[in-house]
Amino acid sequence: MKKADQMATTLRRTQEKRTAETRAALINGAISAVHRLGYGGATTALIAEEAGVSRGALTHHFDSRADLMACVVSWVYQQELEHYAAATSRDGRGERLADWPDLVWEVLSKPSGLAVLEILQATRSDTELAERVRPVQVGIEQAGLDVMERRFGGDERTRHAIVRLIVWAIRGLTIERVLVSNPDAVRDSVDMLRLLIERAAPNGAIEELQ
Repeated sequence: MKKADQMATTLRRTQEKRTAETRAALINGAISAVHRLGYGGATTALIAEEAGVSRGALTHHFDSRADLMACVVSWVYQQELEHYAAATSRDGRGERLADWPDLVWEVLSKPSGLAVLEILQATRSDTELAERVRPVQVGIEQAGLDVMERRFGGDERTRHAIVRLIVWAIRGLTIERVLVSNPDAVRDSVDMLRLLIERAAPNGAIEELQ
């Protein structure tokens, strides 16, 4: 490779790295702002400030605030997948249905999980946000269902029901933890959900729920 070509390749890779770093900073800034102030309070100016970049940098990397928020939802989901994969491979959890309330709580109770919930709720009143986020959310839900099908099989309707029960029960409990005077007590409800699933499906299989 010629020296000029090598320099061009190095410059391109450096620019790609900077672009990735800036986008990651903006996504993390959005998560922080939404988690602290809610969707309405997380303005583009505040997100840029959280990320340590200019507002112009934000508009350069994302078409709109809604575009950024859709990317947040997608990025957080990828992080969640990595957490699930690491947790299940590390200690063998996830082979039984009753393992999943704990696994989902570990992920969705993080600031990133709460930020995504704020974004999802905001789609009810923000048309542009809904157009950007809902297709992403539909894809995420289907990917989760596909994982559960490969892991547990079972009837499609029952599989949908148990996945939604676990995910949305946990999402509700993450809100409850913010509101109650004793947040640690919310964990008792997670344990109760695990116990109920364990009793309904003692062998850990979806077929037991049909």
